[in-house]
Amino acid sequence: MDKVINTSPSIHIPTLHRVAPDRPYHWLAAGLKDIKRTPGLSLGYGLFFSLIGVMLLTGAWNDPWLVMTFMAGFLLVGPLTALGLYEISRRQERGEPITLMDTLTSWRRNPLGISLYTVFLGIIMIAWIRFTSLMIALFFEGVPDKLQEGWMALITTEQGFGFLLVFTLSGAAAALLVFITGVVTLPMMKERRQDVITCVMTSIRVVQHNPAPMILWALMLVVLIGIGFATFLVGMIFILPLLGHASWHAYRELVDREVIA
Repeated sequence: MDKVINTSPSIHIPTLHRVAPDRPYHWLAAGLKDIKRTPGLSLGYGLFFSLIGVMLLTGAWNDPWLVMTFMAGFLLVGPLTALGLYEISRRQERGEPITLMDTLTSWRRNPLGISLYTVFLGIIMIAWIRFTSLMIALFFEGVPDKLQEGWMALITTEQGFGFLLVFTLSGAAAALLVFITGVVTLPMMKERRQDVITCVMTSIRVVQHNPAPMILWALMLVVLIGIGFATFLVGMIFILPLLGHASWHAYRELVDREVIA
């Protein structure tokens, strides 16, 4: 494991590590161990967010636009659902007691930073939704009445295929931006109480210095989340806490353990 020393005098980015390309498999294994230590809390988080997702999907099922927006939106704001899971892993690591209230109030460790990062994710989400709304208007000639007719309009018409292509590419671009700027942002904010700019810049540098493991990690996230949606969110009961805990261990390996506030 190689160390990368920060050379920027304006932003105090901590020392980073270069890791082997296969390390994401180890992060998942470590995440599984965390679930086994606190199955009730970890899977409880997965169950809670899965139930919310099922209610949203059920209510929007007849409108493909809303369903796809929800699924893609999860990739953009999903990291926020793992805040409590990061706290579970952090406390397990330190041998501290873990209660539900500890995880629900973990945002208090850095309320300003987490709030600003939430706004950042919200801006990306809103911008992407507005762009997609424009594409609907262009492909479906104004008011998207065809989308209200069901899924067939998307998979049997030329406009539908064109919209799906643009939707997929734009969603992937937005998700990639969130991934690059957020791979270690929230765990770092929670533990070190650092500002959002420092944490985002650290995430960017992490991706820059670890391209191979980051590509694998991103693919794993997409595949596992895809499985979660393919099982109508039943699989997300396990997948969400697995990815949340694994993300904490990714942060632990990628960012050096310097003096922590």
